[in-house]
Amino acid sequence: MFLEVPIIYSMDFKQNHHSFLTAILMKSKTLLFILIAVSFADCQSQNIQINIDASVKYQTIDNFGASDAWWAQKVGGWFLPNKEKVADLLFSETKGIGLSAWRFNVGGGINTTTITDPWRTVATFEVGKDQYDWTRQANERWFLQAAKKRGVKQFIAFVNSPPGRMTKNGYTNCTDGLGTTNLKSGYEKEYAKYLTDILKHFQDSLGITFNYISPVNEPEWEWNAKSNQEGNRASNDDIKRIVKALYSELKSQGVPTEINLIESGALKHWYLYQNDISSKYGAQYGNYLYDIFVDTTISNKVAKILGGHSYGSDLISTQLTQEREQLKSRIDPFLNNGRKYWVTEYCILQGPDGEGGNRRDLSINTAINVARIIHYDLTTLSASAWQWWLAVSPYDYKDGLLYTDYHNAGDYQSIIPSKTLWAVGNFSKFIRPGSLRIQYQGADDKYGLMASSYLDEANNRLVIVLINAGTDKKDVQIKVSGLDSGKVITAFTPFVTSDDPGDNLTQYASFEKDSTYIVKPRSVVTLIGNLDGTILSSVKDQPMLPLQLNLFPNFPNPFNSSTIIAYYIPRKSFVTIKVYDVLGNEIANLVQEEKEMGKYQIRFNGFNLPSGVYFYRLVVSGANPLTADGFTQTKKMLLIR
Repeated sequence: MFLEVPIIYSMDFKQNHHSFLTAILMKSKTLLFILIAVSFADCQSQNIQINIDASVKYQTIDNFGASDAWWAQKVGGWFLPNKEKVADLLFSETKGIGLSAWRFNVGGGINTTTITDPWRTVATFEVGKDQYDWTRQANERWFLQAAKKRGVKQFIAFVNSPPGRMTKNGYTNCTDGLGTTNLKSGYEKEYAKYLTDILKHFQDSLGITFNYISPVNEPEWEWNAKSNQEGNRASNDDIKRIVKALYSELKSQGVPTEINLIESGALKHWYLYQNDISSKYGAQYGNYLYDIFVDTTISNKVAKILGGHSYGSDLISTQLTQEREQLKSRIDPFLNNGRKYWVTEYCILQGPDGEGGNRRDLSINTAINVARIIHYDLTTLSASAWQWWLAVSPYDYKDGLLYTDYHNAGDYQSIIPSKTLWAVGNFSKFIRPGSLRIQYQGADDKYGLMASSYLDEANNRLVIVLINAGTDKKDVQIKVSGLDSGKVITAFTPFVTSDDPGDNLTQYASFEKDSTYIVKPRSVVTLIGNLDGTILSSVKDQPMLPLQLNLFPNFPNPFNSSTIIAYYIPRKSFVTIKVYDVLGNEIANLVQEEKEMGKYQIRFNGFNLPSGVYFYRLVVSGANPLTADGFTQTKKMLLIR
């Protein structure tokens, strides 16, 4: 029996009080804008004018993405309806956030000796030198194919560690005493052949051609066993040897995949050495711009991409702008010479106030913090791609777009969307590959309103993203200039993510272009303007609307001893769940307490009950448990001895 976790969505469109006409179904091309407004202090509402000049163009956007490390090996084994829902939420442009790139982790082999977390060690295809078991990583491959099926066209294979057979300590993370890297001395060619064989298999047998292969990941960190996950350090000279061997092997086998470097773990390591590890191992780590990318024996063998991570750069008082400005001045010559900057990993590790990434947060708070990072990566660093770390997280940490409380086989296969998912979707769903970032003025306050704008010439639309993290609304007026002859915008259509449970990329009514648009408190908003003067209203453009209060089918059902009952509440409420027999007699009182917003599950034991039909009822009211009115839902379950 398949367990289906239904996610219920409201199809009611919200009405903005500035709306002036009813949207009509059009197949016309569109112009897309994204506005971001962030505020940490209350202030009086005032008109803020944002000036967009479409004639001033910056970087081309390549993609927005996320990775399958290492959750896909678990979630890919779920019942089909459940993993289809996960795939829809991540990849579908109509049912989810429409990611346009996918990062596939090539595992180094199951390691339970130095890695105790089973979610952070992954099988390897290799079973011996030049020998492979292509049935492995089946669950990860399912999501890879699911991404392709839903329209994703850009794929990156990345490696955290070589397979254990090729490492000095036999493990997929490092230990002391290994020297500069865990890859065995002289094994660069074997490592290169291993990677190329995998890429060629995917290309020839699965119809997936990886655009890029990333052979090292955050190579300036030690990755000793205490990290409790796959990882491998590599000095700059180690990286150069790997690149030369891999480039030669890719050419030899005719695999068109390009080498993507460097997955730098910190912004400053692009132009500064990582002195601690450099001193410890007597080799250079970091300073990648000037030690790797100016070396023509290497730079001509890798993709025209500078791939780095935005970890440790989010302190709002200092790092957020300062570190990006410092890096931008150094990467500009490389960007002007045809290279691109990609953000290839990020999640909250530090936070804007140094609060750290602990504790899962499904609310708009983390969503706004992430949107702010995206904004400055795109506008200050001119990033052409932006990729999140864990698409699905089982952890109590701010590292997921979706979350699950599933940990082991037999657990309830919960799917828990976060507001961060939808806030990333305010970018990924609407800023499609090939869009151009264009000039805006009037909103670049990291404590207030931020705006970025994009011209999607393929779809003939303009996009603006607003983030308002304050408790007051923001009144915005938008002026657009510099459009090509014949292009005109008559209205904008908003898509809103806010702390309101009903706002998850929710489409609101269109408003006239010269109107004042009110940005909700604590929200991320994407505005879309069609360049042919029509109003966006196609069903295909409607986003997946919010997860509503719901009582899910129990699992298993029928059951012979116990079963799991799950429910979701979108706001803090008093919850009661009781079980009744067919005569209406109360059998059990499972829950009777106040609950925070979230998805919950509870086990019902029927050991002492006879076979038969039973009913379980959810009653949700306000903070007062005596309130009679509220939400009530009842479902049937069958006990069979």
